[in-house]
Amino acid sequence: MRRKESKRQAPIIYASPTPDVSRFLKGKTNGDSLARLRAMVFREQQTRWGAFGFSPEWSFTLAPIEAEGENAAKYLATFFSKDEKPQRKVFLKQYHHPQIDSAMVENEFCGIQITHQALQPTDRFRAPQPYSCRLDEKILFMEYCPSVSLKKVLFRPLRFSRLLLLGRERERLLEYMIEAGRLLSHFQRVPLNHHPAGERETAEGIVLRYEKQLLRHLGICRKGGFPEDLIRRIQSAVFHRLESQSFPPIVLQHSDFAPWNLMVGDRHLYLTDFQNFTPGFASFDLAFFYCALDLLYRYRTVDGALLSRMQSVLVDAYLNGHEEAGFLELKQPLPLFEAFRLMHMTYFAQSIFCIPAGSYYQSLYAVPFRRFLIEWFHQHLEDEGSAAMSVRCRKES
Repeated sequence: MRRKESKRQAPIIYASPTPDVSRFLKGKTNGDSLARLRAMVFREQQTRWGAFGFSPEWSFTLAPIEAEGENAAKYLATFFSKDEKPQRKVFLKQYHHPQIDSAMVENEFCGIQITHQALQPTDRFRAPQPYSCRLDEKILFMEYCPSVSLKKVLFRPLRFSRLLLLGRERERLLEYMIEAGRLLSHFQRVPLNHHPAGERETAEGIVLRYEKQLLRHLGICRKGGFPEDLIRRIQSAVFHRLESQSFPPIVLQHSDFAPWNLMVGDRHLYLTDFQNFTPGFASFDLAFFYCALDLLYRYRTVDGALLSRMQSVLVDAYLNGHEEAGFLELKQPLPLFEAFRLMHMTYFAQSIFCIPAGSYYQSLYAVPFRRFLIEWFHQHLEDEGSAAMSVRCRKES
């Protein structure tokens, strides 16, 4: 099916050096760093944000806020009219991690722009309104969306769901899975040429990128003490699937589509954090969310049957969303889905090995992560082998 062409996005809004801003600022600064940030906010307000309804006469406060994620500092700017009435709020995200460069910040801003426009026609789904970015300072300025991460919304009732969970709470968990699946299907309908590299990306190049990612993650798992035989089996299984199947459709890939990047607001479900926004294969993001739920099987107090049901509902909602839109005509319902599950679990494994062990990861009501992951890989690889043997037997008969 041919995709509908739509207009390309507006260019990224960049900022220039900052002037003296003291007469417009409310309150006191907390050191030179916060003062510099306040100056940048003022400059953006005066030169860039008029198109979004910001008055150059508004004053503002700026304060750090607590938010998930360790790679960036987050701040909230609150703007006030001359009569001291609150007007607008802006979310600031400044990266400090040395491995996150200005190109990655620019890519994230591009992803927010594209997704914000694409989701606007929907009733429920949104991405924050992007305002501008400072690549030299690795800062993003965007709409502040009061919300809580879907990770928290899911984990609170799931944590002890084997012991106690009301029927209405179970229904709501399944409703969130439907929304997550449909949100992903909407996101993947965005024309590929909206990404700067979209039309230049090839399926062979995408496969090579996936293989490099897997090898990098397996290298960390090896240093973390994963059995060498298991590492070889994982690599062989993923490479075989990536290289032996026909290539599925290329779509826009979020790369971190998971409960911690979906934010639940009063009216909308927001998709955030587009740092690794790129072209990719359709089932990559779905498998990532699915594996994020897989990690919850580690908790002995989680109702495994309910969790399995949530995963099934997620997949069905995703496929139904594409089917209703007449998008992605797939020869297989989820090509490469199982390969991506293996690949994503190596990502989670290497991420966990990079974090010092603590009480959170050695909880009494949860299986130790290392044991859980090794058992998960063994079981999944055995299931893969059994399925392959079954296919061969059917062909021979």
